[in-house]
Amino acid sequence: MLLALALFAASRLPSSLAHIAFWHPSMWGFNISDHADFPYDNRPVTPLFNMTFQQWWFHNHLDYPPHLEDVFDLPAGGIARAELACHKDATTWHSPDHDIRQGNNPCPHSPTSAYHTAGLGDVKGCALAIAYKSDVKEVQPEDFVVFSVNHTCVWNRFTDFQVPAAMPPCPDGRCICAWFWIHSPDSGSEQNVRYSTTPLAFMPVANLTNSKYMNGFQCSVSGSTSHRPVGRPGFARRCGEDLRAGKPADPRNCTIGAKQPFYWLQRERNNMLEDYYSPPFYNDLYGFKDGAQDDIFEDGHSAADAILPYDGTSAGILLSSRPRRVPRAFLSQ
Repeated sequence: MLLALALFAASRLPSSLAHIAFWHPSMWGFNISDHADFPYDNRPVTPLFNMTFQQWWFHNHLDYPPHLEDVFDLPAGGIARAELACHKDATTWHSPDHDIRQGNNPCPHSPTSAYHTAGLGDVKGCALAIAYKSDVKEVQPEDFVVFSVNHTCVWNRFTDFQVPAAMPPCPDGRCICAWFWIHSPDSGSEQNVRYSTTPLAFMPVANLTNSKYMNGFQCSVSGSTSHRPVGRPGFARRCGEDLRAGKPADPRNCTIGAKQPFYWLQRERNNMLEDYYSPPFYNDLYGFKDGAQDDIFEDGHSAADAILPYDGTSAGILLSSRPRRVPRAFLSQ
């Protein structure tokens, strides 16, 4: 009965209570609208939850590519400014007859719950990741390396991402990038109910709490003077102080070096097994500092292995038997 009431209430939510997407002509799905030919709501702002790999990977927008000349610039050692908003009409690329921009507000004329936060102190950060391949069809989840994080995302429409100075140039002048975000569980989670692709009567109520976001785009590193390769990414581990769960920091559980984005709460290809109410975040909780991730030029490995002799084999990278290969979560008791 309670689930039925929740479904009814969710169905009454206005469409303006949308979420957040990365917007730029270089993205796959840039022109997807409310009337796109999908059997479900698949706008770029729609959260990704309990989906098949095809559905969540690049938001199932690979058949809606950008123009080859539309590329997002990543200035090595500089700042890449992204636009994050609840609707394309709230960005630079608004419709000629529907400009709803409101300065730096990502969701004009909406409460902060529209982008899942109770306030600036409740934002959890977002990330940009890169795959050093020029053909999107060759990219796999394990190819993405998080290279920049903004801890105050998604508070501002204009969101700056610092680019590591040692980023090497892209093959054939083009790489594949993606924006990733997982929101706080404290506000706005009720909006996720209406976007599930599975009948909710067959899912536990806990599933309604969180979801992840991904928008892929073409990118290129400009001004690069380095040919230092990016390392093989490992799994980020929960290692920072967790005030919500009352857990102290555990630096030995951190992943040092290149790290993958979070693939979470999907039917297939997850790399994070955290509980629904213990979402992973792109901040200090998982060893992501604010700004450029300057440690990405070494293979991701456990901080616990750093105190052990390392002989250059896989024993100290990813496959160590000391920390678990599956990231460890601090689950609430």
